[in-house]
Amino acid sequence: MGYAHIDGKAVKAGNSRSNSSEAQAIATWISQSRPLLESRYGRPVEEIVGVVTPFGAQVLELRKACSANKITVFGRSAMTIGTVHALQGAERPVVLFSPVYSKHADGGFIDASPSMLNVTVSRAKDSFLVFGDMDLLASAAPGSPRALLSKFLDQPCRELEFQPPPRTDLQASQGQLQSLRDAAEHDEFLLRILSSDARRFLIVSPWIKLRTMERTGILAALTTAVDRGAVIDIYADPLLNSDLMPNGARQIDEAGTALKQIGVTLHRLEKLHSKIVAVDDNLLCVGSFNWLSADREGQYVRHETSYVYRGEHIEAEIRATMEDLRRRTKT
Repeated sequence: MGYAHIDGKAVKAGNSRSNSSEAQAIATWISQSRPLLESRYGRPVEEIVGVVTPFGAQVLELRKACSANKITVFGRSAMTIGTVHALQGAERPVVLFSPVYSKHADGGFIDASPSMLNVTVSRAKDSFLVFGDMDLLASAAPGSPRALLSKFLDQPCRELEFQPPPRTDLQASQGQLQSLRDAAEHDEFLLRILSSDARRFLIVSPWIKLRTMERTGILAALTTAVDRGAVIDIYADPLLNSDLMPNGARQIDEAGTALKQIGVTLHRLEKLHSKIVAVDDNLLCVGSFNWLSADREGQYVRHETSYVYRGEHIEAEIRATMEDLRRRTKT
């Protein structure tokens, strides 16, 4: 089992729902993985992968996205893309699941039928992969099918090394979309915006390390921004930062103490997957980079990408993000 965290948006389509970001991500992953899958199984990718979603409207989105990536979606040789019933009595080596729900529009349809996920998972011979909002999955009602699925996936090693495409609904008419590659560009970006005259900053980084913030100059930049009058909120996952430091403090407590001293609020939120930076109400950066912990050199350096969205239309997305974080934070 594995997953790719997709920070998408669910929208209503009549009595159904769809999520174009999940559809685009799934189609991109299939296209990128096609050579490896066909080499391993010795047959067309359409016979290897099956895609399942709870909603009929999402089936249409998935077919459209896959067709655009030259994946056959109609006819006898088509890839099976449908609701859970599409794979009833059939199996595939790889099954991909698109849950659709997001922080913008959650619902109980998946949890209302415990057999839905059981049947879907059982159709996968070798791999079952979820492409969806893992933060939402993790906050599902205890004991519910989605909460159980989240528990099975709740290991960093299960996350796919995959960069989802940018969200088309956030690009609007901003022109050239800015992308950040790897640590150097992310650090430069964060230091630059912290030195701006912005008044409110949100940083979501599941992992957090005081040494990383000191070494990169981020802690000093946070200090300067607060002294200028900025309000800064940081969210990190206490479960991922529980290691004891040489001073005897937990990793997250060491960072929290240092941040409190300079006037930055650190919120502890369990099972956090999003990596986000938001500035005021008109800049949002979303991607796979752990802003406050990622290794900048050595064998553990990862190739990460984030996309920067700008404009007045970003305000609603930032507001939805902040409301969701507050809702899920217990303390």
